[in-house]
Amino acid sequence: MFQSMFDRLLALYMVVILLVALIGGAFSMLSIRTTTIENRMESLLTQAREIAFLAGNIDNDIIADYLNIETATMAYLRWKAQNVYEEYGAYILIVDRNGRILHNMQLALQGASDALQTLDPSDMSDALKEVLKGMEYQARITPASKGAIFTVAVPCILDDAVVGAVFIHTSAQVIEAEYRGLFLQISVGFTLAAIVAMFGTAFYTRGIVKPLTVITSAAESMSRGNLNTRAEVTGVNEIRQLAGAFNVMAEKLEQVEAGRKEFVANVSHELRSPVTSIHGFVDGMLDGTIPPEEYNRYLQIVSDETNRMKRLITDLLQLSRMDNGVDQLHITEFDINELTRRVLIGHINDIEQKNLNVQLNFCYEPCAVRADNDRISQVMHNIVDNALKFVMENGNLTITTSLLHDSIVGITVENDGDPISQEDMPHLFDRFYKADKAHTSGKGTGLGLSICKQIMQMHGQTIMVLPRESGAAIRFTLQAVKRLELPQLEA
Repeated sequence: MFQSMFDRLLALYMVVILLVALIGGAFSMLSIRTTTIENRMESLLTQAREIAFLAGNIDNDIIADYLNIETATMAYLRWKAQNVYEEYGAYILIVDRNGRILHNMQLALQGASDALQTLDPSDMSDALKEVLKGMEYQARITPASKGAIFTVAVPCILDDAVVGAVFIHTSAQVIEAEYRGLFLQISVGFTLAAIVAMFGTAFYTRGIVKPLTVITSAAESMSRGNLNTRAEVTGVNEIRQLAGAFNVMAEKLEQVEAGRKEFVANVSHELRSPVTSIHGFVDGMLDGTIPPEEYNRYLQIVSDETNRMKRLITDLLQLSRMDNGVDQLHITEFDINELTRRVLIGHINDIEQKNLNVQLNFCYEPCAVRADNDRISQVMHNIVDNALKFVMENGNLTITTSLLHDSIVGITVENDGDPISQEDMPHLFDRFYKADKAHTSGKGTGLGLSICKQIMQMHGQTIMVLPRESGAAIRFTLQAVKRLELPQLEA
């Protein structure tokens, strides 16, 4: 039961709606009952005050004697009693200080319910005591054998003296009938609202669940290898965000898969070329195609191709170890300026061969940084090696350290030559990507800058290509050991 998300959500919403309707109905019933009784009692008090005012203004010392005389005021009182009965279902009693019901007003009891006809004045003794003190009274009185009666009473005052009291009684059943009618109307309204809410909830729930079902179907399709599957972006904002995130993930996975296939193809290509060369030369020596006097020449080529494969495999293993988190950094403090000098000394032959002018612009001497010395040395070697490959003869090779922030040092390596094309720039750090194949020696693996990027990511730093109108410039950042405050040099 309730296996699907739609069924569970719908059942939950239905229960909540029913609980709200029941609780709201209960509170509404109590509120309506209380409000109805309060309004009825206030209306009866108003009527009682008017009757008491009329009775208290008859010109005689004894109210009872004058109430026995058929006067205009008396006629109005009788009309008032009838009007109160018809409008409120209530009955008027005028009593003297001793609680006796005045003779002529007993006619007002004709047609009253049993509870009112048999009402014993002793049941009202407490009320009469309060009223004779000049206070108004309202309460619910329950005779021993009869139903509940709501009673209001006000003093009847003559010459500033309380000479009697006006009581108005109404059966609880009369008031209950009124608020029950109101409650019935509200109950019908609640029921209709609940029904409409249930239909609305079902529609809303389906609107939530349907996009999730679409996303689930798309995920199942992707699990079967269909990485080009996309989910339709519909529904509420959160579902739309989920579908959008799913589509981004699918696109990333598709790119990763495409990259994996390209990576395998590139590795196969990079290995096939030296293997083919080695195979051809060895076969040539074995079958006599290559004369013995040429063996040394071709064996040197075989050695070069073997070393190329060795470098490729070494780079691949290093990338794999970094991707899998196997390689760990060994953070130390060292002078990046000194490391730069050592790297340049390692490439002195290439520098002299191209007759390059080397410029070193160090913003701080010494410049201590916190990083893995060996890995940063590898990064610097790779960047300088690339710069030397593409620099023109008699050109400039410039290495600059600058303060990018008070604790971040930027190291920029730039050369003279053709600028990097806009087409190549986004791919320079891709694996096996070689920007200008016409200037490459064929000895590179196409993994150097990829390894540099991976190393800088492990350090939590950045490496980027800087746009130049001529030549090329690559900058990477390192964490300074201490806060630096010298003026920043332009990179």
